[in-house]
Amino acid sequence: MTINSGPETEVTDYEALYRRIRRRYEREREVRMEAERIAEDGLSQLYARNRQQALMEAVAAQANSGLSVEDIVRFAFSQACEMGPWCMALAWLPDSKGSGRVFRLASHLSGHENAAAGRALPTGSDNALLPSICSRLQIESAPLWLVGEGTRSGMQTVLMVPVMVSGRMAMVLEFDALSRHESDPYTLAMFSNIARQLSHVLERRETADLLRHEATHDALTGLPNRKAFLARLDAIMERDRKTGHDHAVMFIDLDKFKMVNDSFGHHAGDMFLIEIVNRLRRVFDTEQNCFIARLGGDEFTAIMTGPRDQAALEKIGARICQELEAEMVIDGHHLRPSASIGIVTSDHDHKSSADIVRDADLAMYEAKRRGGDRVILFTPDLLARMHHALILQGELPDALERNEFLLHYQPIVDVQAGRVVGHEALLRWRDRRGVLHDPAAFIRNAEETGLIVPIGNWVLEQALRHVVAFNRDQAPGYEIAAHINLSANQLRQPDMPRQVRELLAISGAKAEWIVLEITEDALLPDMDASVRHLAALRGAGARIAINSFGGGRSSLSHLGIMPFDIIKTDRGFVKTMGTHGHTVDVLRLMADLGKRLDKMVIIEGVETQAEQNQLRTLGFRYMQGFHIGRPA
Repeated sequence: MTINSGPETEVTDYEALYRRIRRRYEREREVRMEAERIAEDGLSQLYARNRQQALMEAVAAQANSGLSVEDIVRFAFSQACEMGPWCMALAWLPDSKGSGRVFRLASHLSGHENAAAGRALPTGSDNALLPSICSRLQIESAPLWLVGEGTRSGMQTVLMVPVMVSGRMAMVLEFDALSRHESDPYTLAMFSNIARQLSHVLERRETADLLRHEATHDALTGLPNRKAFLARLDAIMERDRKTGHDHAVMFIDLDKFKMVNDSFGHHAGDMFLIEIVNRLRRVFDTEQNCFIARLGGDEFTAIMTGPRDQAALEKIGARICQELEAEMVIDGHHLRPSASIGIVTSDHDHKSSADIVRDADLAMYEAKRRGGDRVILFTPDLLARMHHALILQGELPDALERNEFLLHYQPIVDVQAGRVVGHEALLRWRDRRGVLHDPAAFIRNAEETGLIVPIGNWVLEQALRHVVAFNRDQAPGYEIAAHINLSANQLRQPDMPRQVRELLAISGAKAEWIVLEITEDALLPDMDASVRHLAALRGAGARIAINSFGGGRSSLSHLGIMPFDIIKTDRGFVKTMGTHGHTVDVLRLMADLGKRLDKMVIIEGVETQAEQNQLRTLGFRYMQGFHIGRPA
């Protein structure tokens, strides 16, 4: 019998077909949902990337707009925190002195939910890891993404981005999140791009700062230059006019710096100036409200604000002189610097910075005129003297040609024998108006312009002619010597010994009739060369006298190496003999020193009979001064 199973089989086939269709539908649905998810993620990523690109372009626009670094950083922080998980952003500046410390430049707290309300912004000391992290960033020059351990307290994610300038880490950007976020290459790329933009801004700013610094500072010493000094002085004068506060200006000019340059070269001169500045800093660093600058060459200035009386200002100047006078060694040469210092206060109602600098300069020149190595405060009569000096300065170049110079002679006496043993030739200038000037009025200008060499040669020629006349009727053994002052410029003339020989031959004078006097200060810039020059002059037959010994920066050690015949003491010894207790003891030692060295010692500045009597008692035989005889 046949069984009909058709309908039942048909039902079974429909169910299987349904299941197959259902499974296909589910798979297609899953694929479609995955595709939609991928598309949605792609759109989200595309949106995020577009926002990141827009942020980078906005930061680039800000960087090119001329805004400050701080403003650009704050803008980048606000935008980055708005579009990312960051609840706090900070910018750190590493200490430029290499101490490992960092300083906060800028910061931003976002409005993210869960951000600690009222959270205090950290300082460099709030995270002990900062120095080590900065060291790692400097080495790797790449962002550092930290998750979990090692982050700032209370944070789960920290991103540190270095801002590099010329291989040096100039800034660190820090971004903090309260939740964990794994490293994202797109985010890293965005912040690296922002760091590059900031790097360009910092580099431009550093270049601009460098140019400004070079425009207002001296390249050799690092001190502010003339431009910066005058700008500061103008500002202080304007302020003090309104407030009634006081200020003073100090003008410092090194004595005989040109001789250092000429003798040892400009490299030694530069090293000399750098050491001078170090010494000036040691003085001014202990004073409040002082601004020092280099005007140029060997000229320095200082502005001192606040209440200081004249005694306090002179004390500062004296400290500078004392600090400078210590011996320094430059390229193997032993040098003893000194300076002439002029000071002017705001009491003189100056109208401009040029006026106050002029008056400080005048006081400095007065200090130099008095021999240098001293401090002079400005007084109004110095201005009148300057006008007179300018007139003489214009007439000096033609004075020799117009035969306006003449020699006066002051006697040097052997008080024991009671006879004249020498005359010192003293230069005078009778100008076209008939006014007679002593050397203090024109010698410094002659030295600066080089006129001292032809003038000095004229003095030597005239003195030799005169000494022949002095000795025409003198008995043998009783001849009178002509003492002739020699300038440092003349001493350095290589043909000076030859000139002496020629003039001796032309005049008919004997070599032992002339004594060439030179101050020890003129020998100091290059003692080795000076010894050679003096030896050459002695070789020409002349006797050598060390003039003004005991004043300035005299040193007993020089007596052991200098070729000389006569010591002439500084006139200051006689002036202080009655007021300074130890002066008499020093004079007694000098008289004894001359005997031990077998050298003639001439004591200068004898003004009274009482001084003469006391000096004879101390052992001095040869004397010069107004009491002995006035120049004539």
